[in-house]
Amino acid sequence: MYFRKRIRKDLEPVSLDADMIRLLLAIDERKSLYQIAAEVEMDAATFKTNLNKLLEQGLIETVQKAAALVGKSFLPSLRMNLARMIGPMADIVVEDSVAELNLDAAAIPVEQAAEVINRVALEIPDEDGRIRFKKAMIAILNKLNP
Repeated sequence: MYFRKRIRKDLEPVSLDADMIRLLLAIDERKSLYQIAAEVEMDAATFKTNLNKLLEQGLIETVQKAAALVGKSFLPSLRMNLARMIGPMADIVVEDSVAELNLDAAAIPVEQAAEVINRVALEIPDEDGRIRFKKAMIAILNKLNP
C-alpha cells in the first residue's frame, strides 16, 4: 500500500503527537509501507495506530498503484537455477513456494520476487549453494526488471 499527504480544505483543528508528526513527515507516495515503517523505526502496533489516526483526520490518503510484475522468464530461470542445486525436485519446490505465498505464478509482483527467491533457497541444503543461488537469481531479476 502507498499513501500520500492530503491538504484539507476545512478549518477543523487536528491533533498530532510526536509519533504522528514523524510518520506524517515520512509519508511519500513513492515509498511503500515497509519503507516508511523502517524509516520511522516504530513498532508495528504504534505504526498502525498512528497511520489510522492520520487517515481518520484526513491528513493522508491511499494511492492506488499498479504493481509491477516480474517478467515471464523469471520462473523458468528460478526453476533452472534451483535444478542445478537440488535436481529434478526444483519444479515442485517452486510451485509449492509460490502457492505458500498465495501468489499467482503468472503475475508475481516485483516487490515479492525476493521473497520467492528466499523461500525457494531454503530448500538448498548447503549454505554456499544457497548464497550462489541467491546471487545468481538477484542478477537475473535485475536484468529482467531494470
